Amino acid sequence: MRIRSVLCAVGVCLISTQVSWAAPIKVNEKNKFYTIQGKTAPEFAVAMSKRGPYSRQHRKRAWATASRDLTYQLVRKRDAKGCKITDVKVELDIVYTLPKLRNERAVSKRHRSKWRRMFNLLSKHEKVHGKLYKQFARNVRREILRMPRASSCRKLDRQAIKIVKTLSEKDSLANDRFDLKDRRNYSLMERIYTGS
Repeated sequence: MRIRSVLCAVGVCLISTQVSWAAPIKVNEKNKFYTIQGKTAPEFAVAMSKRGPYSRQHRKRAWATASRDLTYQLVRKRDAKGCKITDVKVELDIVYTLPKLRNERAVSKRHRSKWRRMFNLLSKHEKVHGKLYKQFARNVRREILRMPRASSCRKLDRQAIKIVKTLSEKDSLANDRFDLKDRRNYSLMERIYTGS
């Protein structure tokens, strides 16, 4: 179900419309591919560097990326004492952008094996980013549910935006730390593609 968002900050949106979702947190994951050509591992590496998706996080092209888009809906209750959160629905879209070799049959068995090993390493790395994004979604729901009553629902909306912005920044840092930590994976990728 497509929903229109009205208040957005740092890649997350607050929904003010009435929407019924089946679960408190809904996660949609999909793979998106870009096509490369080449017959040897070094040629694959060059093609991915030229045609890979642009990573805003690293400010350059990457061989693969995982991106997130989080939307949330506050369910609020007004009474004489003010406004309080009774529930929050969260929807998370994760897109993994990965390379696809145009014609594997034209590649030697040796380089096809290297290609598959490389693809598996890239996919495994991006799936960890996906796990971190899912933790971010869980944190958003938990922290918003902990919000105390406010004098108005508008104040609750503003507080929720601040909470999600802070959590989004923490999520970005967690993903940066993972990239630094995964140096071993990067080294293995380089060895595959330089033939060492």
